[in-house]
Amino acid sequence: MTDVPESDVYKLFKKSIENENVHMIGTTVDTGLEWQAVDECKERISPNLHVVKERGKIYFNVTLDQFAKVQEMRSIDNIFLISDVRQFQFSKDNEESDMSLIKDAVNMDMKLEKGLEAWKTVTSFNGKLYPKLEEFEEAEQLHKAEKTIVDDKHSALTTPDVRKGRKRGRDPSISNENEILKYRVTCERTGSHAFESGQVARVIGGELQDKYHWLVDLTMYHLEFVCNVIHNELITCLRVTHESKHRRNILHFGPTTLRATVCYSLIKLANPKQGEIIMDPMCGGGSIPIEAAIAFPNTYVLCGDNHEKAVARTKSNIDGQLVPRSMDLVEWSVSELPLKDSSIDIVVTDMPFGKRSGSMTDNRVLYKKYLAELGRVSKLGTGRLVLLTYDRRSIQLALQVTSSSFKVIKMLGVNMGGLHAAVYVLKRTKFQQYNKEPNKKSSNDAVV
Repeated sequence: MTDVPESDVYKLFKKSIENENVHMIGTTVDTGLEWQAVDECKERISPNLHVVKERGKIYFNVTLDQFAKVQEMRSIDNIFLISDVRQFQFSKDNEESDMSLIKDAVNMDMKLEKGLEAWKTVTSFNGKLYPKLEEFEEAEQLHKAEKTIVDDKHSALTTPDVRKGRKRGRDPSISNENEILKYRVTCERTGSHAFESGQVARVIGGELQDKYHWLVDLTMYHLEFVCNVIHNELITCLRVTHESKHRRNILHFGPTTLRATVCYSLIKLANPKQGEIIMDPMCGGGSIPIEAAIAFPNTYVLCGDNHEKAVARTKSNIDGQLVPRSMDLVEWSVSELPLKDSSIDIVVTDMPFGKRSGSMTDNRVLYKKYLAELGRVSKLGTGRLVLLTYDRRSIQLALQVTSSSFKVIKMLGVNMGGLHAAVYVLKRTKFQQYNKEPNKKSSNDAVV
C-alpha cells in the first residue's frame, strides 16, 4: 500500500476485480480524437458505460460477451486487456530499490490469471498457457536451435520489409495445442524515474518467465505485455490486436495516406445521417471515402482528385475492398467542382499540409479558393465541413475571407505522425454565395 492518490484508471481497475466476469479494457486512440472514441464506445456498448479518458488512450470495463462490440470499434488503434494496475512509492533516486518493488509485485502480488484466461479466449490461442517446467525446458532447447537457424537465414536478407514484418509477432489463433506461449515485454514510461524503460521490461520479463515458464521471443511472440509506467503507477496490459486496426481498407499507399481510424473520427465529427451525400474533394488514395462507404453504408459517397495517379490509386483501393457501389470517383479540381450549388451535405477532407505535400506559400492562395468553392457546393444552412490541416495560418486566413459562408463549430488539435495538426468543424451558413463564372462541367463526368 502507498499514500499515492488513487488515479481514475486505478479506481476503474478496482471495480473490475470485484466481479469475475468483468474485464478492464484499454485502447489506444489518435491523440486529440479521444472524445470521438469515447462516444463510439458508448454507442456500441452502453450509453451509461463509464469511460476514463487519458492522452491517446481510453479505458472501460466490459463483460467478456461484450468484447465483440469492442472489436467492432472503428476509432481505436489497438486493444489491450488490463491485467493489473498498481501504485508504488518510487524513490526517484534509487534504481535498485525501485526495481525490487516491481519484482516483488510481479512475484507475489500480481494476479494475472484472470486476464490471461480472457486473452486466451478472445485471441483463440490454442497453445499451453501454463506449461510444466519439464515442458518449458524441452521447448526452450528446441526454440534456441530453431532461432539460430532462422536468424542465420534472415541475416542474409536485405529487404527491409521482411525484417520489419517479423517484428509484429504472430497471430495467436494459428498456434497448435502443443506450443508453449511465446511472449515479450515492452515498457512505455511517463514521468521522472531512477530507472529506464528497458530495465522495467527486463525485470518484469524475467519474473514472468520464472513464474509461468514461457518462452521469450522478441519477434515471433504470441503475447506482448505492454507495461505503462505513469509516474508512480504501473499498468500491465495484454495486447489483443495482432495488428493495429488502422491498417485496414488501404492496399495501395500514397505519400500522405491517412489512417483509417482518423478517417472514421473525422467523418463522425460531421454526424452523417441516412441518405446524405459525403464528399472528399481531395481524396488522395481514398482513405476517407472508403471508410465513409464502409462505416456509413446508408449514405452516398462522392470523391475525386486532380491528380490522375491519385484517382487511379483510389480506384485500386475501392476495388480491393469491394466497397458498396453507392460511391463514385471523379477526376476534378477542387477549385472548380463539377457540382450544382448547394448540393453536398458533408465535406470531409485532408487539406494539403505544406509539409508532406504542397507548400505553405501555395496554401495561402489555394485555401481561399478551396473554401469558396466548398461553400458554393455545400447545402445552405445544413452543410458541414470537417477539414484536417497542419497549416493553421492558411486556414485561418481563408476562414476570414469566407466568414459569411461558414461558422466554426469546433477546432481540435491532433497529432498526425508527429505533426501537430488541427481539425476544423464548420457549418454552412444560410448566406447565398454568388459565383462570377458558371460551372463548365457536369456532375456526371467520368465516374467509376
